[in-house]
Amino acid sequence: MSEPKTESSKEVTQATRKKPPVWALVVILLFAGLLSYVAFRVLTYVPPDVDPPVITLNGEPEVEIALGSETPYQDAGATAFDERDGELEATTTLPEMDIWRAGEYEIKYAATDASGNLAEASRKVKIVAPAPVEGAVYLTFDDGPSEHTARLLDILKKYDVKATFFVVGREMDDVIKRAYDEGHSIGLHTFSHNYAHIYQSTSTFFDDLYAIQNKVKDITGYSSTLMRFPGGSSNTVSALYDGGTRIMSRLVKEVEARGFKYFDWNISSGDAGGATTSEEVYNNVTSRLGPGEWVVLQHDTQGFSVDAVERIIQFGKRNGYQFKALTMESSGAWHGVRN
Repeated sequence: MSEPKTESSKEVTQATRKKPPVWALVVILLFAGLLSYVAFRVLTYVPPDVDPPVITLNGEPEVEIALGSETPYQDAGATAFDERDGELEATTTLPEMDIWRAGEYEIKYAATDASGNLAEASRKVKIVAPAPVEGAVYLTFDDGPSEHTARLLDILKKYDVKATFFVVGREMDDVIKRAYDEGHSIGLHTFSHNYAHIYQSTSTFFDDLYAIQNKVKDITGYSSTLMRFPGGSSNTVSALYDGGTRIMSRLVKEVEARGFKYFDWNISSGDAGGATTSEEVYNNVTSRLGPGEWVVLQHDTQGFSVDAVERIIQFGKRNGYQFKALTMESSGAWHGVRN
């Protein structure tokens, strides 16, 4: 039979229960630390940023501009936002736009967040040509080349306009070659452009005409059969030198019989008499334009007339006129023969 527990033995038992073994305390501490570590790692884990920013265009995604618009294009830009990084800068890449050529351009936008995620967007800008006017405008230049012709060729190239040059026997072969290489028509205006000589007889006329034809062929490799009579087919000055034989009535038939095609004009710029400024030339040409075939007479030997060409082209393109070079198939324009 066991002895009854005394008061002191109870205290010992309670003390023993209050103080677990050291190894148990170590296990408890290790387990508690592990739980804390795991909890900390779970709470602080951040997944990688794989989402690109969002780019929002300011304004419409497609913009139309009238060809030749006098108001330069102003891009509305774009904004970029990223869920992690907030507002970002959107860079803009603007293409080089030619306001005088119908077409479509793309403006590109890009933004990159702190994690290197790239977002891209774009806007289309369309340059829209007006409805085309029926017919064509043929810019023609007589008596050259001259010191002004290279500048004229630069203007024509800028606007992608082809013209026709009725040349004479000047020693500027490189300019004729350039005009031909750039797609312009090279016509013949006789070699000497000397009325007293060329209108003496059909033989003197054709000797002079073949001389310039051969010169052009030597320069370009092309035997041109486009021509224009000095003074036009309606000139009467030829009557001063032909001995009363009405040479023009004979020449207009003979040139065609020999395979040539001559062209007169139905719009005169007035730069060979009357007009003395580019403004007058511009007004003389543009005031006559309308639907139909228009052969415009100018002289690239006149600097002020060349000065008007760019504005004439701009007027034409804004209003739907089509510029072309004369060919053997062109309908052209002809005067009534008066001698």
